[in-house]
Amino acid sequence: MLGLVNTTGKRARNLILIGFMGTGKTSVGMRVAKSLGMRFVDTDRLIVRQAGKPIPKIFDESGEEAFREIETEVLRKCAAGTGQVISTGGGIVTLERNREILKAAGYVIWLKASPETIYERVKNNRNRPLLHTEDPQRTIREMLEARRDFYDATCDLCIRTDDLTMDETCYGVSESARLALAEK
Repeated sequence: MLGLVNTTGKRARNLILIGFMGTGKTSVGMRVAKSLGMRFVDTDRLIVRQAGKPIPKIFDESGEEAFREIETEVLRKCAAGTGQVISTGGGIVTLERNREILKAAGYVIWLKASPETIYERVKNNRNRPLLHTEDPQRTIREMLEARRDFYDATCDLCIRTDDLTMDETCYGVSESARLALAEK
């Protein structure tokens, strides 16, 4: 069931997509931004641009903590804007400061999928540094479990994408955003 959320007042008129890697945040975000006539912003792409190197290289050379610092800085810049669809990295919710920024920045939708679906979607992507483990499926399960409460506490709406087509997911996100971000 969809509950209307008051996004007037202190919250910016942004749509923010959170969720684990492979849930469709970037793909859905680009299509939804076009459909809503909003600007698309991808925090991971901005991190790469700011750091001057790919995310795996940031992890290898500087570690996850340094990556998370850059991520927060980029998120703050994005949150200052309005009229955007913002796609975030899967671990952005692990820091409390980021959860606060996200909630204040707009309407937050959690794109959710099962560990099995996520694995199928990302298993051939070498650009996922946190999955360079002996058992990536187990890593996905453990990371999802560790982040579940953070996603839940941050989102205004959760959409499970396992059995939805891209068109169905985009439609659900777009229509939810139209209702939540409508001028009152």
